[in-house]
Amino acid sequence: MTEHGHTLADATPGFDVPVGPGGYAWWYLDGVSDDGSLGFTIIMFVGSVFSPRYFRARRADAPADPEQHCAVNVALYRPGRRPGRRPGRRPGRRPGQQPGPRPGGRAWAMTEHAAFARDRTHLRVGASSIRWQGDGSELIVELDEQSTRFFGRPGPPLRGRVRLRPSALFGPRVELDHWRAEPRHRWYPVAPHARIEVELDEPALRFSGSGYHDINEGDEGLEQGFASWNWSRCELGDETVILYDVVDPGGQAHARAWRFVPASATHEELPSASFGPAIALARTGWGVERAVRCDDGHQPELLHTLEDTPFYSRNLVRTRLGEREGTAVHESLSLRRFAAPWVRFLLPFKMRSVSAR
Repeated sequence: MTEHGHTLADATPGFDVPVGPGGYAWWYLDGVSDDGSLGFTIIMFVGSVFSPRYFRARRADAPADPEQHCAVNVALYRPGRRPGRRPGRRPGRRPGQQPGPRPGGRAWAMTEHAAFARDRTHLRVGASSIRWQGDGSELIVELDEQSTRFFGRPGPPLRGRVRLRPSALFGPRVELDHWRAEPRHRWYPVAPHARIEVELDEPALRFSGSGYHDINEGDEGLEQGFASWNWSRCELGDETVILYDVVDPGGQAHARAWRFVPASATHEELPSASFGPAIALARTGWGVERAVRCDDGHQPELLHTLEDTPFYSRNLVRTRLGEREGTAVHESLSLRRFAAPWVRFLLPFKMRSVSAR
């Protein structure tokens, strides 16, 4: 069934969406520069689903308050050398200027903040914030974070702003665990096709390109509802195709797909047989499995591994969908891995916790 786009009021839950004990909500953005040389992800959490502190709190006798476990995750990626730059040369920088992500490198932060405030149109976690401008023409993220080094030590600052301009607003409410009598996990693809402008002061970095924004929220930990998932968004010229393939705790796969067409402000859920079966990509360095669906008879190409962690990866994949080729931002997440004691032991080494000032 084809459905039409939305206004800001009905395309998205407000930043004050209720989050019950043990639940979560997160606001996700990603972007890739037009030349493919730079990228980012930003996630702002109320009830940080990957926090070891929140994981323990949710298993305690007393109800866990998600607003006591808010966090900001920022990742800047430089998958490869910029076209036209000679090998071995680095751009100069002013005295005192912090370096940006190295070619093939990244800058990364994951910080839980005690300082927190929100209303319908605005969310602040620590000193960083996210808000809609006016009628939904622009989503603005103001970043003021410290990058995270090993053992949770603070690194160089990550400061500046990201502007996301949707081609159209959508945001259908999708029950991700639709096989349950009472689903507990919801997803809203608010801006599946967008332009982004990245304007960072520290590190000094400017770029524009393809962007994306969605919201997830739910009433329990992710590991209680899913064993794993593979998600991807692929911009195909004037439209976007999103694949969201989840595996339930019993091991049953549930493959779904949507097409979003901003010009007509329409979207539709595609039949599960629209694309061929999931094709396995190479496992990550941590051994996380990853796979993606594409047109039958086509072989996807793993271009870059942007994030490689013990329980998830983020990637760029060249693929073909509906006889059109494009580059997909792709994510593989293993909730079984996340719930494993050895992974939860490692998580605090790459997270920081900041008390209220």
